[in-house]
Amino acid sequence: MQGQLQAVELARPTAATDRVVFHDVDVFALPAHEVVTRMREHATIEADLEDPASFIAPDLLLSFWRPFEADDDPDEEQGYYFTTILLGRPGYYDTPAEAEERLRRNS
Repeated sequence: MQGQLQAVELARPTAATDRVVFHDVDVFALPAHEVVTRMREHATIEADLEDPASFIAPDLLLSFWRPFEADDDPDEEQGYYFTTILLGRPGYYDTPAEAEERLRRNS
């Protein structure tokens, strides 16, 4: 969109010394189900309709992703923890109709 950054995606760090924290929620060190529960104290967070193992906080423009759900198996790290977090700019999640309406309003 006109040469502007659209989104930034962070991957789960490999070193325990690297952390990504939103308020008091360490989004990669805590189990995914706990991240969702604790994030709900700060914002609306809902299951992604296209990928129920992942979640979106639409008001924050955050997306929490993991390749599959394994909430009961900590040894299955890729499903137990979120793998990536995406931060998008306003309008990032817009449908084509919503994007057109946003452009019309801003013109």
